[in-house]
Amino acid sequence: MSPGLPRRAFLRGLGGVAGAAGLTALAACSDAAPAGPPAPGATPGPTPSTTTTTAPTYSGEAALVALGAAVSGLAGDLLGQAAGGAGQGRYGVVPGAVSAFLSGAAAQHVAHAEAWNRVLVAAGRPAVDGTPLTVEPALRARLGAALAPVDLLGLAADVTSTVAATVTAMTDQLTGASAVSLAAGIGPVAAMHGATAGFLLGRPPTAPADPTAGALGPDALTV
Repeated sequence: MSPGLPRRAFLRGLGGVAGAAGLTALAACSDAAPAGPPAPGATPGPTPSTTTTTAPTYSGEAALVALGAAVSGLAGDLLGQAAGGAGQGRYGVVPGAVSAFLSGAAAQHVAHAEAWNRVLVAAGRPAVDGTPLTVEPALRARLGAALAPVDLLGLAADVTSTVAATVTAMTDQLTGASAVSLAAGIGPVAAMHGATAGFLLGRPPTAPADPTAGALGPDALTV
């Protein structure tokens, strides 16, 4: 990469980025000393209240890596369920090309989620458990409402585009070499999945005007 070329401009063609670093500890509030017993004959006062506040599990670059793990994991799970349902005849006659795309893309997204989690664990952070994202319920409801192959492909196109946009949007915020390298490999794969789903839907191939449009941020994490 030439010295003057911004990282986003360099990695945008590759796909995007995610990273690993800072993490806040789980917090407990109220450090007041416990009150002693009331003096003889004294009227007991109100019981002191204790407030407990829990900090986010991930913060800083660790939150970005956790976001990458969660969004890749969600894409893998949704596409995997779509492929499984297609194999069971749940969506009518699904062309072989569609089934192969769904199962192949699902496997790659699952592998991406595992790779993000390895970056977290190597940095001493906990791996992301499940797919803790605010967008999860709506996307699962959309899969549940799918009736035909076109519905599955529309979901696949949107979900994989979200993954690609999210990874790309992380670019300028990361410094960890492992995360940068991982994101540079994941970004183009997610973009390829979105393009493939669009092709199978008969959409003309077009490059997005803003490759970060629709990206999720760390605030989409529910942990």
